[in-house]
Amino acid sequence: MIEEDKQNPGIEELVEEDLDLEESLNELADKGIAAVADAQEPDKVSSEPVQVQVTEESEVSPKLAELMSEVTAIKQQLEERNSQYTRLYADFDNFRKRTERDKEEQEERNSAKILKKFLPVVDDFERAQSQIKPKTDAEAVIHNSYQSVYKQLVKCLKEAGVVRMLSVGEEFDPNYHEAISQEPTNEFEEGAVMDELRPGYLLGERVLRHAMVRVAVADEAPAPTPTASESQGSDRSDASANEDS
Repeated sequence: MIEEDKQNPGIEELVEEDLDLEESLNELADKGIAAVADAQEPDKVSSEPVQVQVTEESEVSPKLAELMSEVTAIKQQLEERNSQYTRLYADFDNFRKRTERDKEEQEERNSAKILKKFLPVVDDFERAQSQIKPKTDAEAVIHNSYQSVYKQLVKCLKEAGVVRMLSVGEEFDPNYHEAISQEPTNEFEEGAVMDELRPGYLLGERVLRHAMVRVAVADEAPAPTPTASESQGSDRSDASANEDS
């Protein structure tokens, strides 16, 4: 906090002015007390004329009023300085919090930008895992070696906060999914994700990459096939029509 105050000379100036005003206020208060004590002190010589006492009281009263006026003015200045100090400190505190928040957001954006570059590598590992089937022991050794690298990479991404989306069967959401096509089906409800072509990932609450998906639509019912009786009746109608003609 001391370093922050050094960086803000306005705060130091207000503090010094507050100290000066407090000292002036204390001095005026001491003078006022002394003046009141002198006014209330009994006359040492009772034989002095009454006119002298009235003169002394008339001289003390304006002096006391002047001191009280100065005290009031200094109090008002002190309150104004305290108000300025409070506003300045609040503005600086808000600036500090806003700076810290902007710094955290910038760090998150930088982390997301770097982690996103590793996702295509993960995709390549997963494609190789699904397509390559080792047939010999040597191929199995190579397969297991690069799969261990894949597992280590996935572990590092998970520790960094990267989470894979679960899209299949979920309702399509443009905030998380990127629709490639729509296909009619009876296996999924209309508007649900029926297939995932490329997985999506999250970094905390931030979408690191949208999932590339296919969306299900309602399957249109085929036209009803006519029964044997309906087809025979149709044939008879056509025959009678030809005879009449």
